[in-house]
Amino acid sequence: MRYHQGDIVEVNFQFADGTFKAHPAMIVSNDDLQEDEYGLMYLVLITSNKIINPRYAYPLSDEMVEGFSFSKPSCVKCQIIAGYVERDVIRRLGTIKGRYFDEIVDRIIESIF
Repeated sequence: MRYHQGDIVEVNFQFADGTFKAHPAMIVSNDDLQEDEYGLMYLVLITSNKIINPRYAYPLSDEMVEGFSFSKPSCVKCQIIAGYVERDVIRRLGTIKGRYFDEIVDRIIESIF
């Protein structure tokens, strides 16, 4: 397995209108789930789009990430989760630091459940 929970990867996200666009995303599924589900991993969208509902967003900064810097202010859109497999990943960008990963997961749970 090349990708792990907390990694930021780039994938082609499909939007509600059917279009695709390469976007960074954070892997939320753990390694055990990925192995049990033959490589399926769940990711949340990261965007720099300023038209967001802050109730469902978690703002990101460069200090929260190892190995990557954002070119624009960005956030995790905690309500947008999709399933991908390794072949869908364009590239690995970095990793969210543990403390921030836990906070993002809490926001995802608040947003969805």
